[in-house]
Amino acid sequence: MRPRYITIRLAISTCLCMIAVLGCLLSLFYKGTPTALRTPGAAFCGLSSLFIIYRIICLSHKRSIFRKGVYHSRDLDQISGADFEALSCDILVANGFEFAENTQASVDFGVDVLARRDGITYAIQCKRYDSPVGIDAVQQVYAGRAYYECHVAMVLTNQYFTGSARKLADKIGVVLWDRDMLEELLQ
Repeated sequence: MRPRYITIRLAISTCLCMIAVLGCLLSLFYKGTPTALRTPGAAFCGLSSLFIIYRIICLSHKRSIFRKGVYHSRDLDQISGADFEALSCDILVANGFEFAENTQASVDFGVDVLARRDGITYAIQCKRYDSPVGIDAVQQVYAGRAYYECHVAMVLTNQYFTGSARKLADKIGVVLWDRDMLEELLQ
């Protein structure tokens, strides 16, 4: 089952593309219109074509600006939490995920990144901390996984996890990727 946000985006994109194609066809093949109406029709056709090209580019495989082997986990200790989330998306795509994108920052329901790999959807909580990540992150992403209807809940951090966080994650099936795993992904 696709996460809700993917289904909605796909439906909106499909509808807009269909409207654009219909507008192009009407403006090109309807010969009975006066010249004054054909010019706006041609303009609409051109704009519709640009929109379709833009959507094709957006939906094509994301090219990451992240380059493996350039960063070290120590570098990630210096960036902001928002930058860590954005870079996490690039790291995931560079490591075989089909896509990874940030959720809306103000209302993320405990999930910072939504990703997909081999048809499996992931709800990911990104934590750029200076100390070990506790149980709260595990609880939040577990709840967020259900909200976004994802298959897997995961916490990704530049640090390590507390014992209680690891214990709860094992019990409820949350995947934990710590500093060591992040180091592997960077290489």
